[in-house]
Amino acid sequence: MALSEAITGFRVEELPGSRGDVSAVWFQADQLYLISVDILGLAFKFEVFTLTVKTPAEMLGIIQVNAPQMEKVWAEMREAGLPIPPMGPPVEPAPAGELAKWPFQSWRLDVLERMEFIVGPEHLPEAGDSVEEYLQSLPAGVAPDGSEHTCLTAIGLLFTSDDGGRFLVVADGMPGWMRVSNEEEVVQSYLRQSIVVPAAEYATALKS
Repeated sequence: MALSEAITGFRVEELPGSRGDVSAVWFQADQLYLISVDILGLAFKFEVFTLTVKTPAEMLGIIQVNAPQMEKVWAEMREAGLPIPPMGPPVEPAPAGELAKWPFQSWRLDVLERMEFIVGPEHLPEAGDSVEEYLQSLPAGVAPDGSEHTCLTAIGLLFTSDDGGRFLVVADGMPGWMRVSNEEEVVQSYLRQSIVVPAAEYATALKS
């Protein structure tokens, strides 16, 4: 994985006026990469939010596939009286500004996987505080007994420099958005609820 060793620059794009909600993280490595969130509907009322790593060309391909459906939706909104402008031709996404210098000389890259689940109240303690304590007591990667749906989801990328510095990108906050942090306390809060998989191992598993 190129992000394990070849990064020279990055850019974090926060939503204006938000409290740290991030829409995109760009990395310059052997080429430009965009980190964003995919929303996957796996079952009725069961969606998971997972990080995705794509090049601008790959993102353009997705935009082109979805463009006809989006234009149809926008046309319906215009017919309803909303001031929606016509869609322009699809273009490759690009950073909104200059990239900053990547702070690490060398680093380790891990993928954080979290168990997402749907479980009925009959399988949980009755008292509200007890529910929270029960869920927090579960080992990372384990869903409550009786869960109707489960999915081990890649929610984060954790860069750890040789001197212990951290850079965490995680699917969290508003649905479909991300958080970015270099604070160890924040990193540890996600490590407690996640399985940590080396990036090379994760990439190999995806190919198999």
